[in-house]
Amino acid sequence: MKGLRNHYRASMPLPEKLSKDLLGLLGDGMRWLKNGGRLPRIITYPDYPSKKTTIYKIAKELGFRLSNKPLSTSEAVLFFEDKTTKSSAEDAFLRRQKRVLNLKCTDISKVKVDEVHQTIFNYNTFVNPATHQGKAVLKSDENAMHDGKIIECPQENLPSNKVVQVVIDNTVDTDTVMDYRIALIGNQLPVAYKKFKSMEKRFTNDVHRSELIDLHSFFSDEEQRLILAFAEAMELDFAEFDVLRDNLSGKMYIIDVNTTPYGPPAELPEADLSRAVKALSKAFRDLISTPDN
Repeated sequence: MKGLRNHYRASMPLPEKLSKDLLGLLGDGMRWLKNGGRLPRIITYPDYPSKKTTIYKIAKELGFRLSNKPLSTSEAVLFFEDKTTKSSAEDAFLRRQKRVLNLKCTDISKVKVDEVHQTIFNYNTFVNPATHQGKAVLKSDENAMHDGKIIECPQENLPSNKVVQVVIDNTVDTDTVMDYRIALIGNQLPVAYKKFKSMEKRFTNDVHRSELIDLHSFFSDEEQRLILAFAEAMELDFAEFDVLRDNLSGKMYIIDVNTTPYGPPAELPEADLSRAVKALSKAFRDLISTPDN
């Protein structure tokens, strides 16, 4: 599993590990030059991010080395474990660090998200399937399963690992739904997107169009305050939220929290992709430059 520069999955062939190490070392030279003879580092631990992740793109934009090895010095340590409930928060390496981003957020299940949503917004998404009348959404409590489906209630004896939520009308026409994706870095909401999906793929991550948007044009100052309050209650430093707005009530719902997010989203125009990564990178630099109180 161990390489020279990173910890890789156990099943990775040795030649692939060596090639990744070699490419990484060559990249370090470019990063060293970009930073005036310094090689700043971000440690993501315990997982190493894929190239599709937001943090990978931030590190590339900033010219920072990215590693999941427990190095002795770094500009930032990010608790990065791609699980719904995190088991590695008690790891000795993490506990030795003065500051670890996201360390206290160890549960991003639907149950946890809904519980905090109720506390902050005074309304939530969950319904009791045994008493609810009409349509509802059945989905896994685990994060990123993308297995939602519409059911008719009342129903009993549903699987214990599933949750039942209200159907949120986020349609833009008869064939299309639209989700918002909002990034959180520290106490900033640096970027937001619209993600358009076909009706038949509304519960998947299969996006056919994305837009970079001005958050202030779609969310009020009070809603932004509540999003930040939600993030604080979840003990988050770095995340992205999936948000839906119901056409009938006008209410916004945070339906998913992503602490190892892939982003910016697919099908975003190249110019907007560049703008988004620059905004995310600036917010991340601001965060790691601010003393931890």
